[in-house]
Amino acid sequence: MIEVIQISRGGSGGVTGAKILAEAAIMFEEGLYAQAIPKYGSERRGAMVQAYVRFDNKPIRIHSPVYEANHALILDLSLLDRIDLNSVDKEGVIIINSKKIPENLKGSGRKVAYVDATGISQELGLVLSGFTLVNMTMLGAFVKATDIVSIDNLVKAIISFWGEKRAPKNVEAAKRAYEETKVVIA
Repeated sequence: MIEVIQISRGGSGGVTGAKILAEAAIMFEEGLYAQAIPKYGSERRGAMVQAYVRFDNKPIRIHSPVYEANHALILDLSLLDRIDLNSVDKEGVIIINSKKIPENLKGSGRKVAYVDATGISQELGLVLSGFTLVNMTMLGAFVKATDIVSIDNLVKAIISFWGEKRAPKNVEAAKRAYEETKVVIA
């Protein structure tokens, strides 16, 4: 089983992104099971929100938070210190919304993927009530960094979720992030 912990801020689309990522695996990746579980804190815009995604080649029977993740997906760089990176597999990837590798990860020997998801999303007008929606952008980065779900199947899941009218900007955000994500050993 592959387990992912995702940290975001309420209003940035993190929980929706986790659901779409799981759907991309269930609907379009042959033989892959997935689940997305949100964990809300104070349930207000701007508060930290966690979501957990699991992937497996057999039905997933547990429904609990992820305590030992294979990968971490950080949608807001200011939340990086809110995750215990020791709980993320040393062979896994830490995927971050950032223009560069954060100082506290340099020299760590960890596999880090980073992309300016905020910049991409803002350029495409993916802003709602003052919050930049980085969820689809970060899914493109996740797909690039992990190869669990293909970019083509992520695009299909985005279109399925958002519909033909609302999907184009979200698809473009995911594809741009997929192309622009840098994966390095820090």
